[in-house]
Amino acid sequence: MFEYVEVLEKLSKQFGITGQESRVARTILSEIKDCIDSYEFTPLGSLIAVKRGSSEKHPKLMISTHIDEVGFVVSNILEGGFLRVNPRGGVDFKILPSKEVVIHSSDGEILAIFSIIPPHLLSEEDKKKPLNYDKLVLDTGLNEEEVKKRIKIGDPVTFKGEFLRLNGNKVSGKSFDDRSSALVSIALLKELSYFKNVWDVYCVFSTQEEVGSQGCYTATFKINPDIGIAIDVTIGNQPDIGGSFEGYKLGEGTAIGVGPDFTPKIVKDLVNTAKEEKLNYVMEPMSRPGGTDAAVIQIARAGIPTALLSIPLRYMHTPVEVIDIGDVKSTVKLLLSYIKRLDEKYLEELKWS
Repeated sequence: MFEYVEVLEKLSKQFGITGQESRVARTILSEIKDCIDSYEFTPLGSLIAVKRGSSEKHPKLMISTHIDEVGFVVSNILEGGFLRVNPRGGVDFKILPSKEVVIHSSDGEILAIFSIIPPHLLSEEDKKKPLNYDKLVLDTGLNEEEVKKRIKIGDPVTFKGEFLRLNGNKVSGKSFDDRSSALVSIALLKELSYFKNVWDVYCVFSTQEEVGSQGCYTATFKINPDIGIAIDVTIGNQPDIGGSFEGYKLGEGTAIGVGPDFTPKIVKDLVNTAKEEKLNYVMEPMSRPGGTDAAVIQIARAGIPTALLSIPLRYMHTPVEVIDIGDVKSTVKLLLSYIKRLDEKYLEELKWS
């Protein structure tokens, strides 16, 4: 039996900041190598895993999940051995004071914390102001000489983030955006080994999504799929969002994107598949594909029929992201059931409207 939580924990703990995802890709390859027909790494580091289908025409379904995580890079070494950092990917500096991080240096991993000014030293006016990257520093506990010897400008920094099993099916940790979706593709490939799919299935574990989806864009150009489905995370419900949008409830299934960027037939067939299989799902209205791999899949080459499936996630881009494992399993079941419906006629029926 596939151990969803154990594999997610392994993926979550692995270092894979944007642009340096090779450890994550190798970890994924070790999980799937026995259930795929071939694999390759692109020049930008994305892993492409292929499960061949039975059709002699070889129609291609591409499923893309990114494997990079947000983080930081060391930008300056200050007097006393303190460090300045710049973000890599979208990290809100308001969450950073007192957070634990890991500096990945050539001398090994070095623990550090983001500084925080004690409330006793803050004026009433300062208490209302969030710190920014010009004020925040990292403290490693090392003196200036040791820091300069062991740490270099450009060294990557990631959240430390503990993996926690919460109540029910919920788990918490870092880099669930988007390692929870990579988990979907891993489990899907395991399931595909039990039956013969008609279409060729290409699972892309893409790089650099957090800075523009370059890994997916180049992989899509290389594969030239007939259909591309991106899997990512979306805003999960939490009490402090505000406004009319409260996020999507964890445990209520996959969010199926609907909007001008997603091919109507694919969206309709995914919805019908979910209904027929009695799978939990919600609709996610979107005026644009947002910062996901779907944005670049759709416009690759002459245009690729595209869809987006998303897993509700709380506290995005923090070291305490939360998902419900049941939503991961629902996404796997939805994709597996959809793939079973892909026959040789499907490609002829695939029109925009």
